[in-house]
Amino acid sequence: MSDPFKTSDNEQTSMSGIARTDTNNADRPQMKPGKRVIRPWLLFSLLALLVVLLTVRDDLRQNAAESSEKAARYLAFDRLGWSPRDVFVWRLRLAGLADSPLGQQWAGAVERANNQPLRVGDQYHTSEAFADDQVEAHVYHMALERGQKLTWQLYRLDTSDSRLYASLERHESDGEGWSTVTELNADGATRSRVASLSGDYRIVLQPELFARVEYSLAIANGGSLPFPVEAASQRDIGSSFGALRDGGAREHHGVDIFAKRGTPVRAVINGHVRTGTGGIGGNHVWLSGGMLGLGGARYYYAHLDSFVIESGARVKQGEILGYVGNTGNASTTPPHLHFGIYSGGPVDPAPFLKPEPVLPVR
Repeated sequence: MSDPFKTSDNEQTSMSGIARTDTNNADRPQMKPGKRVIRPWLLFSLLALLVVLLTVRDDLRQNAAESSEKAARYLAFDRLGWSPRDVFVWRLRLAGLADSPLGQQWAGAVERANNQPLRVGDQYHTSEAFADDQVEAHVYHMALERGQKLTWQLYRLDTSDSRLYASLERHESDGEGWSTVTELNADGATRSRVASLSGDYRIVLQPELFARVEYSLAIANGGSLPFPVEAASQRDIGSSFGALRDGGAREHHGVDIFAKRGTPVRAVINGHVRTGTGGIGGNHVWLSGGMLGLGGARYYYAHLDSFVIESGARVKQGEILGYVGNTGNASTTPPHLHFGIYSGGPVDPAPFLKPEPVLPVR
């Protein structure tokens, strides 16, 4: 809530400014009538020139159309959270079909399918078809943790020009409805998305009315970061995120990855590093992405035996930062790397460090 006294001060300043502006305007010489009509004519001329160019130049007209389409899709999907199906429902409404039995049947197809969804695991592949005399949708559910990467490949097996509406959606945290994460293209390209929130996700496919569509869909999920300790894997994690420390006084804000002393520790992203010594982390490194290391997540490497890089250096993903040790408060434990992720607070690194998703062979 804004301070009412500050609001009054602002209003008073604004009124004084208006009075000063009026006085200043009175002292200025008046613009000649001829100059006032130049600007509208210039704007009209530029607009006319733009219309002529768009009419004559096919390439400019095509670019303008593509830019308009991209802007509309960004507004609908990314800003308003609509799904591609919502856009089609608006088309039905404009055609006067949204309230018809057929229109209502199409609009309710996803929720009917969602009552009996197909749940997929780490890998899944299927080839399915929609008949042109049926109104239905296909829904594929998966549970993702924050930091997991979902990879998919959607491919049209038919050659018709009919539309297939496809989207990745996330269940709202309040349990009310689904929001669109991204639209899916059925061009056969491999695409990925990293889950920013833990929860239930679904891939929804539905063709337009009276369309026969055949498709192939491959799905896989896994980690989004390379493992920070050379030749190690999830089986080497010996202490999990959230475990109690110091008799319950604090929680473990990372995972401990056990390895032999001197095992190389590598950067999980491109970014800037800052080294430090002392404290419970002993020899430690902070790795940050973003511009000049500002913004974005920060990655914490602790208990290192020694450093390879210098503080302030720019490193690339996979570059060696240092070597596994047991400095700091880990002096009584076997050598290991304490690895943490901070993004608005501590985040469990385990989902990020799962094996990379691999699509099943079609």
